[in-house]
Amino acid sequence: MEATCSSSSFHKLEQIIMKLSESKESLVSEEVSKLMRSLAKCKQVLCPEDLQTVCMFIEESHLGRRHWRHHLCLLLQLVAATFNSVLQNPTASNGEWGYITVKTCLQLFQVMSKEVAPLVWSEAESSETLQSILGALVQVIMGKTANKDTRLLAGTALSMLVNTALQPALGARSVLTLFQLFNQGPGELRFGKLKVDTCAPSPDGLERLVLTRGLLTCCKNEILSSRLESLPHQACLLLDVLFPVVYALNKEQKDHRYYCFQVFSLWLQRIQENLTMIWEAKEGRILAQNSELLHQLTQLVWNNAESLVEGVSEFVHSSFQLLLEIYCLECNHFEDPKRPLYEQFLQRIILMPWQVKARYFPLCAVLPYVGTEKVLDTYKDLPQHLLNCLSTNHLCPAASEVYKAILQQQHKEWAKGKEQVTEEDLAQKWALHWLPTLSSALSSPVSILQSNASSYLLVWTLRLFPSSYPLLAEAFSSGDTAQLRAWVTLLNVRKNITGVLPSDSETVKRLSCCLHSGEENVRLAALSLLCGSPRTNQALSEMEIRLLKEFLPLNLNCDSSSFRQLFQASVKKALVRLRDSCLSQLRGKMHKAAKKSAEADPERPLAQAVDFVEWLLQLSVSFLTPGSNYQRKKTALLLLAAVLETCTDTWSPEKKKGQPPQNMTLLLNWSRQRGCWDFFSQRNLLALLSCLQDSTNEIRELASDLLIRYFPPVFPESIAVALFECAQEGLSSPRVQEAEAGAVLMKTILQKSDSVILKSLFPEAKIASTLQCQGLCFTQHLLLLLQAHYTLACQDLLQAASTKPMHAAAPSFADMGNAIGSLIMMGKGQEQEGEEDSVLLSEEHSLILTCCWVSVKEIGLLLGGLAEKFLPLAPTAGPELLLTLPILKMTANLFQEILLKCRHWGAVEGCSMGFTKFCAALLNHPDAELQAIPGTILAQGLDLLSGPRSSSITRRAAGFPMLFLCILTGEDSTRSRPLLAHCIQTLLVLANTPLPQNWDQTLDLSQVSALHVLQTLVRGSGLGNALLQYVTPMMSLFLKALGSPCWAMRNAAIQLFSALTTRMLGQKRSRDDSRPQDGVSPQAFFSHYPQLKDILLGELQSALEMEREPKEGRLRLCPSLHAILTLLAKLQPGADALDSISTCFLEPLLQLAGNPIYAVRAMAAKALVPVVPASEYGSILLRLAGDLNKPGSILSHNALHGQLLQIRAVLAQALAMNCLSRDARLSIAQQIEGHVWMVTPAQRCPLIRSAYLQVISLLVETCTQSFVEHIQRIVTSELGSLRPGQKAGSSDVQIGSAVFHQVIACFLCSEAARLAGTERVGAVCSLLQESDADVQLAILTWVVEREEERCKELEKALRQTLLDNLWSALQNTRNREVLKSYLEALMHLHRSPTSRTQVVSHKLLGSTSACVGVLLSMAEAGSSGPDLIFQALCVASLLFVLGSKPKDDSLLERWCLILEQYSKSVSCEVLRLGAARSLKLAGADMVQNALEGFCPSLTSVAVRLIDVGIYLLQDEVQEVRREAAVFASYVQQVSGTSPQESCVFIQGNRGLTCLLQLLLEKFGGHQKTFDVLLCHLPQVDLSSILKELEAKKVISLYKEDEPNVFAEPAVLSRILLPFLLQMLDGVSTCTQLWESVLHWLRATGPGILHNLQQCKHWWSQDAITPLHMKALACAKVHTATTVLLVNARLLARALETLEQTNASASEISCSSQELRQELVLIEQLLAQQGMAPTSTLLHGATDARAF
Repeated sequence: MEATCSSSSFHKLEQIIMKLSESKESLVSEEVSKLMRSLAKCKQVLCPEDLQTVCMFIEESHLGRRHWRHHLCLLLQLVAATFNSVLQNPTASNGEWGYITVKTCLQLFQVMSKEVAPLVWSEAESSETLQSILGALVQVIMGKTANKDTRLLAGTALSMLVNTALQPALGARSVLTLFQLFNQGPGELRFGKLKVDTCAPSPDGLERLVLTRGLLTCCKNEILSSRLESLPHQACLLLDVLFPVVYALNKEQKDHRYYCFQVFSLWLQRIQENLTMIWEAKEGRILAQNSELLHQLTQLVWNNAESLVEGVSEFVHSSFQLLLEIYCLECNHFEDPKRPLYEQFLQRIILMPWQVKARYFPLCAVLPYVGTEKVLDTYKDLPQHLLNCLSTNHLCPAASEVYKAILQQQHKEWAKGKEQVTEEDLAQKWALHWLPTLSSALSSPVSILQSNASSYLLVWTLRLFPSSYPLLAEAFSSGDTAQLRAWVTLLNVRKNITGVLPSDSETVKRLSCCLHSGEENVRLAALSLLCGSPRTNQALSEMEIRLLKEFLPLNLNCDSSSFRQLFQASVKKALVRLRDSCLSQLRGKMHKAAKKSAEADPERPLAQAVDFVEWLLQLSVSFLTPGSNYQRKKTALLLLAAVLETCTDTWSPEKKKGQPPQNMTLLLNWSRQRGCWDFFSQRNLLALLSCLQDSTNEIRELASDLLIRYFPPVFPESIAVALFECAQEGLSSPRVQEAEAGAVLMKTILQKSDSVILKSLFPEAKIASTLQCQGLCFTQHLLLLLQAHYTLACQDLLQAASTKPMHAAAPSFADMGNAIGSLIMMGKGQEQEGEEDSVLLSEEHSLILTCCWVSVKEIGLLLGGLAEKFLPLAPTAGPELLLTLPILKMTANLFQEILLKCRHWGAVEGCSMGFTKFCAALLNHPDAELQAIPGTILAQGLDLLSGPRSSSITRRAAGFPMLFLCILTGEDSTRSRPLLAHCIQTLLVLANTPLPQNWDQTLDLSQVSALHVLQTLVRGSGLGNALLQYVTPMMSLFLKALGSPCWAMRNAAIQLFSALTTRMLGQKRSRDDSRPQDGVSPQAFFSHYPQLKDILLGELQSALEMEREPKEGRLRLCPSLHAILTLLAKLQPGADALDSISTCFLEPLLQLAGNPIYAVRAMAAKALVPVVPASEYGSILLRLAGDLNKPGSILSHNALHGQLLQIRAVLAQALAMNCLSRDARLSIAQQIEGHVWMVTPAQRCPLIRSAYLQVISLLVETCTQSFVEHIQRIVTSELGSLRPGQKAGSSDVQIGSAVFHQVIACFLCSEAARLAGTERVGAVCSLLQESDADVQLAILTWVVEREEERCKELEKALRQTLLDNLWSALQNTRNREVLKSYLEALMHLHRSPTSRTQVVSHKLLGSTSACVGVLLSMAEAGSSGPDLIFQALCVASLLFVLGSKPKDDSLLERWCLILEQYSKSVSCEVLRLGAARSLKLAGADMVQNALEGFCPSLTSVAVRLIDVGIYLLQDEVQEVRREAAVFASYVQQVSGTSPQESCVFIQGNRGLTCLLQLLLEKFGGHQKTFDVLLCHLPQVDLSSILKELEAKKVISLYKEDEPNVFAEPAVLSRILLPFLLQMLDGVSTCTQLWESVLHWLRATGPGILHNLQQCKHWWSQDAITPLHMKALACAKVHTATTVLLVNARLLARALETLEQTNASASEISCSSQELRQELVLIEQLLAQQGMAPTSTLLHGATDARAF
């Protein structure tokens, strides 16, 4: 009885009972019957629990079914009585009680159909009780209950009752009667021998959906396919009764589209199942060509193919497959060889734009019927379109399905009928079709394309054609980054399929390059290759472990969150492999204990795996210190989480998978015997506790989760007490982050305490029961703390905001500013008069403001959480609710007060989240009085919205619209949403109300407020598709509001329009696209919103009438015109014929070409593109071209310009879709050529000339050569008439002339790139030198933006021209925009390393130094703006590497100084990027010259440049670090440590190690090297930091920001240590270095020793105090401690060297040996306190003696 709520549990218990009944059947049967009788005993109505029990016994229990079969009449009486009672109570009928009652009926009719059948169909045995149940079911179906799920279940139950019919015809006749009842309204229903009088509410359309869905789901095929004798023309139920309903539902029903199309899919499925019987009944075909049924079916599937409703796409896919399969079966049955439907589908698919996701489902469906060869021959752009889809995430699954379907079909076709076809032959055939496509995708520079191609295409390729691997591997054999990425991806997928990873030297070498690549996706693919395996118990090889140890430390501080997640996932796979392989070895060891292994060391693999996990544990913990940046700490926590999840025996009850293996204890014991895997040591505990005080919420929560989930259940007492004091101090901090950290600490302590700790924390707690309940004890303490804060806030809010920021005592929100000012004066004891106003907020003002808005936010979240937690627990009947009605009403009033008056969006947002939970809890509560509270609030809000007011509310309160959104979001989505319907209707009526004659713009108008509320509701994600049924009236409202005289009304309407278009068409997915990539076609759009078509069309007609009838010579504007055109332009082109639903817009749009407003003409051209079907683009273009007027004919310039814009828009789309035949293009070009006068001076309008030339640019490859040459002469002559500074051939300035000249320049550039040739290229270069600024700017912009159009000849000529004229360009600094573009274009043309080998011409050679000097002066002055300085610095660096180097060393010195200045974190981002780019361009060359020339000045420059690189590799901007890493890659190459033939760009951390290694090996003896490295050790004094920590200062609201949050001085210090130590090893052979070391030793040695003693003394206390916990979380303390230890090690090495040379340093009072011993003691002491890092885990550690 207790298991009836769980089907699986009940099923298991039923099996036990059945086993018992085998021996004692009578006893067990009697016990079950006794239980069943107890349910019905003395009861007239069954409660939900009893009904659930009955259902479960009927469904699962054999004995239960047998009992109720014998007592069916009693059960029916109880169900009927229950049904009548439930329907009389709206709350019960809409809730679980009503649902479970209907479910009981369904179980009865399904399981006991033989017993029920006579009661329905036999007049002698007809049952009045069953008649009552039938009537109740009909009432539910017709809307007696508002619960949609209950109604749907009732439809299924009624269909089950139909199945009890003794003859199919009787059942079909009853179904027909039901539908007639729905059509005719209330009356008498005759169902078999049962008679029911129905008087249900007015039908809402859902009743037909409910019944149809139920019938199609479970009705017997014999009934569905039986003939209806009462209807003519051999009618059957499935075709002639149900399909008209299905078709109507999908055409009319807009509120339940998911279920409507589900019904359609079910109908197709039942048609397929009953085809043979339907053919017999109809005596012929049902899908004959041109039949109405076939037309309707195809129309339905295509109209819904682009539906945005979630879940419909799956039904669309299956519907296409079913329809084509039914069509194929019928053609086969009637032996019809002509099957035009396939060709029609294929052509329609091809004509749809590739961005439309809906085209790929039907393509998969039609593929088996037409064959892959036909598809690929007809649809030649398919491979490229698939790649386009892979560049767009939401289209990837669709593209993958198409590719998989094609490959499966090809494999089937190629192998069919061939007995000896080999895999190699199949792979060769595959390669002919797909190898170029897949190779280009896998090596694409577009990361999303490469990633998706590997995830989707490559996997299916290797699975279906395994022999394609060598073909692909050969294609990726080169060494550039793209090829490496493709290669490792290929290797990865192959390993996942086969489990094999090659271990030859060449593979390992390339794999190591991939692991150190600068590209994240390459590194991740290589990591996945190492960690993954098809078998989880496959041990990691030594090579894999070695590479992982190299890789992991270098990748802990990556910026990308997705990288960190994938990084953790891969490492977790490796850990699972290690764990499972170890367990497998241990099990094998136990089984073979008696035998001796043949191996020399059988435990070596086991020990190797355990040691790696230990190493990873230490690596993770060592970087949890505050000295690490956020990225490193987050990654370290993720790695630690992976270790604890994988390698501990902690059970996670909430997880179904991923639990530890049963014998995990065996491995843990073995590891601990070796002194490893001490996961829960005090050091690890303290490291995590330091993370609890981090400033970021993510670090705190993740650390808290690890402590709670894995660590022992109770903290050590001293730690708990210290943490508790830190938590209380944090809760009293005015800083939000510290207060939140205090809350996390308190939460963690609560879950890690026992009664002993509670006594220490709360000595005042006297009651033992309170101490035993940890949660109650903490709650009481927090409540007392809250009361104390509240009391202080009431007395002095300023002091409370500073010391105890109570979050409940805020002043009046409406007068917040004045209130805060008064409170500050009161807190300071000053008078308000005489104070001057300040533009900036004072510290006190910020304190109170932060206190108030955070208070409001947290109060809202708290109240919402309380309601969400406690209301479901409240008893439905009892003396008192946990949250009483007065408390709930008071809470509701508080929410109203906040949302109506608060102006801070952060507070409103937090409060809204709480209010949504509050409303949802109330609306789902069984108590009617509680359910009514949100409705009351809604009514009050609507009254306030429509009532008069004396001040503005919505303009000053962001929360007012949120009040409505929160209430409506809380409504149950499975019900009819009465509050939503009422609210929308009220808002529509209010917004449509005419404005009063004397409206005041300073006050909120009710109409404006209603519009704002509507747009908030539409934007809210919580309401989703529930608002789609109100789209049409809201669009009508928007169009009307645009014509309002009130600006606020128009502004609100525009915001509503934006929200509506997003809701209807989907989110925009491309920044530079005017329409969403997954937009719908006009056909689908207007099928979903049929009434909207007439509304929009009417507005367009009105706009045209206004345009034709100017009033008194004035222009009459239609305010809604541009918005309508914008909406149409956002649609996607369709594939229907010209007589489709959208072409009614064609003529109005064509007429709008003559609109006098430029923006309207431009938008009309864009709107024309989707309105014209793709198949009709050619005819429309010919029509538009034919309508162009001849010279001298009368036509307005506006109309001519508009026609050209429309031609350009349609032509561009047609060419992009490749849907114009060559003949069509020739015809269009011929028409356009006949209007060449439009580009000549005979046409006086430059805009028309521009538009015509842009059309020619699209058709230039189709036009005749003579015409193109004629055009070129015309436009060249036009530009030739210009002189620098002159805008036109005459003195008159023409509007649009500059645009025309820019279009000419781009046309000439494109032609030069297309045809090359000395004359054309020379003409472009001449324009670049002689033309005016507009033309120059156009050419320079073209150079940067049109990279795909350039040819090598033109690129080389432009590069030389820009270099030759650089000096003159630098002299003309009046137009800085042109100069910036000039320098940018010059850099862009030299972007590849090969282009920088060009020798400068003699024309520039003499002025190179002068150019560099001018450029450096611009960078030094700093007055030209960051962007121009960036370009100047880059070009100066470029000139250093082009041709002959400048001989003036002063230029090099100036350049170095600029790079050093701009590489510092205090410089702006653009300048730091400029320094990094310059270093990349010229830095490696300078280092190479220093290595080859042995020039002292160049050596100094090289060291300084490497120092700049080290700084830039620590920059907080990823792009800066990436540029610096490229410099490091080049340096690695020129220094001889990497192959010379290619340069693989390495990752930043690897680059840092390489630079340090280069400094050590090549420049270690230089006098500046040691000083340069020492400069990277922070100059911090640990003693002063500890004193500052001990001093209790007043906490200010804000902390000073770090200039570089990515930099990690502590980590860098640990990295530098081994390099500095190795430099000291060679100090005796270098006098200059020795002098530097001695100077450092004498200057810093005494301070180091002093700080060591201070550190030792400070951390010598045994107990951990709150001050120690604060130090543990202090980044300054950790950095200073780490630097101190590094310096101490350096000092010890320097002293050792000093002692070896018998020199002395009187300033140092100890020997090297004594210092080393002292260091060991201090490090042990710090380790106990969680402070000492583990240096051996750092990358770049090259000297073991450093540790």
